[in-house]
Amino acid sequence: MANEVTTAAGSAGELIAAEIVSRLVIDAAYAEAVLPPLVRVADISSDSTLSVEFPKWPLLTASDLTEATDMSNTSVNTASTLLTADEAGIMITVTDMLLNGAGLGGLEPFAAELGKALANKIDADLLASASSFTNSVGTSGVDMTEDDFLAAIYTLELGNGKGPFVAVLHPYQVSNLRRAIAASTGAVWGGPSTPAADLGSLGTLYGVDIVQSTNCASVNVDADRMGVMMPLGNQSGLAYVLKTGAKTEFQRDASLRATEIVVTAVYGHGCVNAAASGGVKIITNHE
Repeated sequence: MANEVTTAAGSAGELIAAEIVSRLVIDAAYAEAVLPPLVRVADISSDSTLSVEFPKWPLLTASDLTEATDMSNTSVNTASTLLTADEAGIMITVTDMLLNGAGLGGLEPFAAELGKALANKIDADLLASASSFTNSVGTSGVDMTEDDFLAAIYTLELGNGKGPFVAVLHPYQVSNLRRAIAASTGAVWGGPSTPAADLGSLGTLYGVDIVQSTNCASVNVDADRMGVMMPLGNQSGLAYVLKTGAKTEFQRDASLRATEIVVTAVYGHGCVNAAASGGVKIITNHE
């Protein structure tokens, strides 16, 4: 049986190393995570619960009144979606030989990669939740076009989605969109005032910010990529529940002559408004 001693019983040096690595992991996780700043966020880190209910109000309609005629009551039945935080994490084992050769500085690239791994997990979970949106644009097996982008905007507008909007697309979808615009002969792009800078960066298109992420889900048996367009922030149909951020612990495995670095987080994710006002999935050809 391995003689394992946790950092709680370890030396001051181990505790200091764990604190330094923990800060590096947190910095990398926050720097790499794309989705949390774009969606609805509920921070329950100081609450004695793992779950959050997200209410959804029905669309109410006012009507004309007739003098001296009593008004009729309008029933208001709110729906809600319950999201529960759960654990996610990653562990790596760093041998004594590596540390003896590189010192504490040798842990920095490992810490950065651990933070990236956790950030990618959070982004992938949130983007996979976009599959719950009831509205979809694009065609399976067909490259993304400018028409698909415009159709997504129109779907949100028709569904009373509140702007500003943001699109999260796979780099392949962005590449196809660039090519479609570059080849366009439409009045918007085909004149002498074609915005070459916009074609190169594609940061904003038709007033919609575009964010690239390789974590956009692969769907339809890997035939397509699923991007998403949605209202930004609290109006988004996607939600992120934060219970605990990245937490790093060291655990010593003496018989292996190595140290395990364990990074965990507790969070929840899901679709809390599947209607057009919450977002629309963009499904187009896989790279």
